Amino acid sequence: MSSELETLGAASVGSLSTTRTADLSGQPCRNCGEMVEQRHCPRCGQLAASVHRPCISLLFESINDAMALDGRISRTLPLLLFRPGVLTRRYNEGKRARYVPPFRLFLLSSLIFYFIVFALLDGQSWTSDPININGDAQRELTDEEMAELEKQLNEAGIGTSGSFFKLDSGEENASAGLESPEAASAPEGSPTDADSEEETSEIEERLRRIADNPKLLFMAIQDWAPRLSLLLVPLTMLTLALMYFWKRRLYTYNHAIHAFHLHTWMYLAGALTVLVSQVTGPGVWAVFVIIMPIYVILSLRGAYGTGFIMGFLRMCLLFTVWSVGLTLLTAFTFIASVFSV
Repeated sequence: MSSELETLGAASVGSLSTTRTADLSGQPCRNCGEMVEQRHCPRCGQLAASVHRPCISLLFESINDAMALDGRISRTLPLLLFRPGVLTRRYNEGKRARYVPPFRLFLLSSLIFYFIVFALLDGQSWTSDPININGDAQRELTDEEMAELEKQLNEAGIGTSGSFFKLDSGEENASAGLESPEAASAPEGSPTDADSEEETSEIEERLRRIADNPKLLFMAIQDWAPRLSLLLVPLTMLTLALMYFWKRRLYTYNHAIHAFHLHTWMYLAGALTVLVSQVTGPGVWAVFVIIMPIYVILSLRGAYGTGFIMGFLRMCLLFTVWSVGLTLLTAFTFIASVFSV
């Protein structure tokens, strides 16, 4: 029994050892059968290594694979942040393996931005405290205020019967056996009034739920804002394509890469500004507003070789398109959020 335990112990220690190797180079690929001379198969690209190897070796390999993206980020972010347009030009020239793909970088930056913004807004009181949409309209009048109101109505020649404060105009007409002009002019069986009342009641019900629990609206905005903000990327791409339509060497793909890089920079710079503003106050946003147009001009110059004057004019056009698009998307986001509550 003791010899069996010693054998099991030696085997367990051996499984944690990193002295053994699982290199399969020089053998046929386990996936396609091609002879592999180095670490990866020249036909299918699979790693020439066996998974039946010590667990520590697998752990280190997993960490290395996870850090491979960080290695590319260390080469991508400095170009993106401090050398506007250079990353786009290099990527369009075919130098892609050393940099993070634009769409993946865009998704990562948007995730960081919205995570920071929504995390900070979630701590605000308006996202959880009920909203009194009627203000003081629900407050009951005191006897002195009621007497003063009756006095003013009497002076104006308006009767102050008790039913005046209880019935609205529609109820008074009904009690008097009279029809309102709208009711008289509407044909019998018309569904217009019923439909409008149903839509109004539905909207009122949604607004009442939002007033009782503003968290519902905040959660809906968190759901819709990242989705609709994606529409700004094709809008930017279309604007860039129109501004450089006479350059035949530029294709839609080139403008898409630049659009992704521009929005990635804005997301990262915006996230950094939000964090810094929590320490320094909102004054840091003035710096962001000044730097942003400068970055866009330099980015157009670095990616397309545009001069400063034409870069300034194209920047103004881009900002006009972004302002209109952002305004419309903000309105659509709010409307979609309200109707999804």
